[in-house]
Amino acid sequence: MVRLNDLLPPIGVKEIHGSTELSVEGITCDSRQVKPDYIFVAISGYTEDGNYYIPQALEAGAAVVISSKRIEKLTRPSRWGGSATQIVVENPRKVLAKLATIFYNHPSDKLNIIGITGTNGKTTVSYLTEAIFKENGAKVGVLGTIAYRLGEKILPAPITTPQSSDLQQILRKLVNEKFSTVVMEVSSHALSLDRVEGCEFDSAIFTNLSREHLDFHKSIEEYLEAKIKLFSILGKDARKEREKLAVLNLDDPSTEKIIQSTEAKIITYGIEKKADVVAKSIKLNLEKTTFTLLSPRGEVKISLPLIGKYNVYNALAASTVALGQGINLDIIKRGLEKVPSIPGRFEKIDCGQPFTVIVDYAHTDEALRELLHACRELKPRQIITVFGCGGDRDRGKRPLMGEVAVDLSDYVLVTSDNPRSEDPERIALDIEVGIKRKGKSNYQTIIDRFQAIEKALSMAEKGDLIAIAGKGHEDYQLFKDRRIHFDDREVARKILSEKMRFKKE
Repeated sequence: MVRLNDLLPPIGVKEIHGSTELSVEGITCDSRQVKPDYIFVAISGYTEDGNYYIPQALEAGAAVVISSKRIEKLTRPSRWGGSATQIVVENPRKVLAKLATIFYNHPSDKLNIIGITGTNGKTTVSYLTEAIFKENGAKVGVLGTIAYRLGEKILPAPITTPQSSDLQQILRKLVNEKFSTVVMEVSSHALSLDRVEGCEFDSAIFTNLSREHLDFHKSIEEYLEAKIKLFSILGKDARKEREKLAVLNLDDPSTEKIIQSTEAKIITYGIEKKADVVAKSIKLNLEKTTFTLLSPRGEVKISLPLIGKYNVYNALAASTVALGQGINLDIIKRGLEKVPSIPGRFEKIDCGQPFTVIVDYAHTDEALRELLHACRELKPRQIITVFGCGGDRDRGKRPLMGEVAVDLSDYVLVTSDNPRSEDPERIALDIEVGIKRKGKSNYQTIIDRFQAIEKALSMAEKGDLIAIAGKGHEDYQLFKDRRIHFDDREVARKILSEKMRFKKE
């Protein structure tokens, strides 16, 4: 419980209508989460206006409503005690973050917070970083795309980076439960929409930048500026004494602009350029990737239970932030070599079949390229790729993914992903534009994703590799009028199990 008067001074109030001499029990922008004596912050989103849900918030007992515009007669049901207080502000999103930070008493002050941003690799880097810091004895929480993992407690992740009020609540819970470190995927949406406002990061990692989310950011330059924000805020208005670290992929051309935008200590990693931390002698097979990590603190041979050159970059990112925070190479090696299989990231599906099946989250042209290069390095007889593109998202990447798929695969099955409100056949036609630009005919379209996976597996022969791309860990498929259970891994196992059983009979 916090007094409303104690929350107001830092948030930039324009108007107050009603009493501020009251206690509040919580803060949210989701009317479904409102409880008696909560503050409800009405945020205008891209598809819905939070002001529309004020009546539901009042019905649930909201004592305070914060909005960007004056709302007349904010009357609560009599059981809650009559009128609610309204506060008018310029930017409700930013205010939500500031209020939550104060309400939960600046929880990031008590934690070592490592933020990870970039187009691809965030989830894998979070798992690798967690493994190293746990090996070093830290109690680690992880917030990211697959789930919010708070020790033994695993919460579903509706979005990669939680809304600011949820984030501050989670961080306070972690402080109370004696966690020392939080590894957080920080999306460009979160940075643009002030979700991490009030969260003091100790280290920030940049993985890479390629075309993504241009339905939201409108240009690659705007997308990069959103990513840069994580590094420009490092050390600004710092409340902690720990040195701030910017861990950057020197092989990515966007890094130069990030270097110019941060006041934090910069540590670089890479493979091609002369970075502070580099990997040499890279070798891979279907079980692992080995490389030698060279750093200012010495060198060590790593046997990473993940496949592909792009996972070497991910391991370097995690290793570099660990080195920057004083963890020695022996612990880094042990942590990396213990990392578990990461759901939907080059995940092997093995039902005893004489060919390889991989499920991966690759859903951009660059991620698909890296995936298929990694597949090709395993020297399969042929690569058969199954993929689609999401609806209501950047249409421009669809033909690019089509080009990559037919260039780097022997055969491609174009299918649906999460079409959302769009016609999946129209999405497939957008993909085909790129395929036709390449003058290729090594593909067919099967809109039903189950049937497309079934077709790919029926085509496979000994020594082949089937790459099922786009959805990875997801266990659902989104259509215009429904959400259904659909997991590429479950589907592949079901089809393969039946195939192997039939073969034995």
